[in-house]
Order: sequence, then structure tokens, then C-alpha cells
Amino acid sequence: MDAKLTGSIINKKRKELGLTQIQLAERLNVSNRAVSKWENGDGFPDITLLPAIARTLGITIDELLTGDAPTPVNNEQKDNTKILHQYKLIYTASIFFGLFSALLGGVTELYCIWAFPILFYTHWEIMFAAVSVFFFVISVMAQVIGLIRLSSFMSKGEIINRERKRLVALAGIDVVFPLCFIARIIDFSRFGVFMPYAMTALIIALVVVGILFLKGGKNEKE
Repeated sequence: MDAKLTGSIINKKRKELGLTQIQLAERLNVSNRAVSKWENGDGFPDITLLPAIARTLGITIDELLTGDAPTPVNNEQKDNTKILHQYKLIYTASIFFGLFSALLGGVTELYCIWAFPILFYTHWEIMFAAVSVFFFVISVMAQVIGLIRLSSFMSKGEIINRERKRLVALAGIDVVFPLCFIARIIDFSRFGVFMPYAMTALIIALVVVGILFLKGGKNEKE
């Protein structure tokens, strides 16, 4: 421990508070001669006095010994970082639920388009469709909650610029089951075996549009 450094810190902080050596000594229950020795670097305060000295001068013990002021904690930035972390977890959950809905519901409905001319021909189609709807709704709701959380400190434009790719990717996944379900409830006698091909072409077209959308947004940003 550097006696001269600690002494200069005591001297500086005492003067900033407008205290004399006598006044500081009275607050610490020591003699003004002891305070004078500390400030001149001729002596070092007893270790048991360090908490009282730091408290009286309005600084930490570390600052008293080293002169390094503690870094202020930005609570707002800390909260924003926490929200961003929560949003990543929510988005991951949304992707998982959306993929489950797309795979289970999409495969089920496309198969039924090929195999059965009547809507909800089997019990398992009803069950799989119900489960797919449930996970589709959970995926959308989770993402909405995540966006609401982001809006607490980000503007709408900032959210779009930051999350554009993720939102398009999630939308592309979530839209698969609804499209397949819509195709299933259409009058298939008009399209016959061409319906699965039409749905496949539509999904591919949506993917292409999404890619072009992302590319356009990237060019605007550049």
C-alpha cells in the first residue's frame, strides 16, 4: 500500500468536501496531527480506520487505496442486454414450434391431398391438424411477445432493420402449414392430382420472394 498515494487522495477528497484537517479528524475520532501525517505520506491510516475514512470522504476503500473510481453500472444498458437475450430464446422457441407445425401439418395435409378426396377423412388427420394449429399459434404468439419486449427500447424501424432476416425466416416456416391446410379444404375436384404440385410451386415462390426481399433490404442498408 502506497502511503503517499493514499495521503494525496485523502487530501484531495477532504478539500473537495470543504473540510479542514481538524474537522476530518473529529469525524474520525483521531488527532489532526494524524490526518496531517497521512496527507503528507509520513504515515498510513490504521487498517481498521479505512472503512470509516472511505465512508466519510464518500469513496470506496479501493478508490482510497488506488485512486481508481469504480465504473458506474449502466442499469438501462444491462436491462436492454437482458431483453435481447430473452428475445433470442423466444425466437429460438418460435422457430422450433414453427418447424414442428410445418413438418407435422404440412406433411399430413399434402399426403391427405393425394390420398383422400374428403376433408378430415381419418381421425389421425384431425388430431395432427389440431396439434399443428396449436404449435402454429404458440410460434406466432411467442414471436409477438418477443417483439413487444424489443419495442420497450427499440423503435419499429430499428426492430425491422435488426430482425428482418429472422422475421422473414420465421414467416416462411410458419406459413407452410396454413398454406397446406388451405389447399386441403379447397374443392380438389377442380385441380385433381395437380394440387400438390401447385402448392409446392407456391411455397418455392414464397421462398424466392423472401430471398429477394432480404437482398433488397441488404442493398438499401449498404
